[in-house]
Amino acid sequence: MADGPLSRDPPRLVRVTSRRSRAFRDAFAVYETAIPRSEQKTRAQIVAGLKNPDVHFWAYVRRQEVIGVAVLYASRHQGMLLLEYLAVSPGVQGQGIGSDLFRESLGASQMGPGAAMLIEVDSELDEVDAAERTIRKKRKQFYRRLGCREVRGFDYILPLETYGPAPRMSLMVTGAAEDEIDVARLRQAVEDIYVHVYDCSRTDPRIAAMFAAHETTFKLI
Repeated sequence: MADGPLSRDPPRLVRVTSRRSRAFRDAFAVYETAIPRSEQKTRAQIVAGLKNPDVHFWAYVRRQEVIGVAVLYASRHQGMLLLEYLAVSPGVQGQGIGSDLFRESLGASQMGPGAAMLIEVDSELDEVDAAERTIRKKRKQFYRRLGCREVRGFDYILPLETYGPAPRMSLMVTGAAEDEIDVARLRQAVEDIYVHVYDCSRTDPRIAAMFAAHETTFKLI
């Protein structure tokens, strides 16, 4: 679905490919408002992603208004997806918009049957106050209701320091056929994400640090 006029009710996905479109301008405003600052890329980094055919930047439009944004990476190298960002305008939160956007953006970005998707999620084990910890737990519960499972015991290092240190992160998975994932398979996927989503080296020392204590499989819980 290419850029086009912002549509009326009901909500629909618009694939954003141009930084000059109204859809991009409005979707980026939602992104800046709803995504924690420490997890944001710069506008220039987001615009660069629009040129990557494997990056799917979706605006969720209702009544000529962008009410949500989803950014997914569909890796041709790994046959796996990454949900990089999912955000809904504060004024429409709590209406099921986020769940609909999750399902529709995943379906529209799907590479074929059997492709799993990784989700980067803030960890509640980080050193944060009680209110923030509650928010993070609710965020994981949101994804669990959508059928996602957490990679148990895995501390994911988000390679972003644009606006200060990134928070401690977890990885969740949807679409996995088994109750576990091979360490080698996950490492390949993470290396691919580091290279093609965050412009890091495949030999970035943070990757080795993440997998140093793990040998065979991770349980999905």
